[in-house]
Amino acid sequence: MRTALWIVLGALGVAVWSAVGACGDWGHVMPDAAVMTVAFLAVRRNPLSLAATAVALGYVVGRQALAPVGLHESAMVLCALGLQLVAGHLVGSGAVFFAAVAAGSVVAYHVLLAVLLWLGGAAVGFSSLATSLLLPSAAVTFLLALVSHPVMLRLEQVVTPARREELSWR
Repeated sequence: MRTALWIVLGALGVAVWSAVGACGDWGHVMPDAAVMTVAFLAVRRNPLSLAATAVALGYVVGRQALAPVGLHESAMVLCALGLQLVAGHLVGSGAVFFAAVAAGSVVAYHVLLAVLLWLGGAAVGFSSLATSLLLPSAAVTFLLALVSHPVMLRLEQVVTPARREELSWR
């Protein structure tokens, strides 16, 4: 149930930021709500629920991009599991740390997409130097993650039951 909630919230974030991007001329410089959601869950969930969330959000993003089925899903799962493996070696917490991890994850995700496309035989190109650096998208994701972190933490506390251990003498 908690996994489904995060999938719905990530999909809503993708829809909202896609609508905002469609209203302006700067559509390629939008925060990536799906990657941000997966980055948040990578340090808080087990690999199975993380992979399920990554596949579902990758599917949403892939359908929106009209990409081949499996491309975004594969890249999102590889990014999520890679981040979970690396998270054990990272020492940090707080909103700035999460925002930096989310921004780095956006860059890693798009690099994985380019590599998977290249391995599939597609010609991979970028529209400009700014989009090829992926820094504008990462910077905007950093700002969104910084603002969203307290809300996401509060939501995580609400949906995750508190664990209590007690002795039973019966």
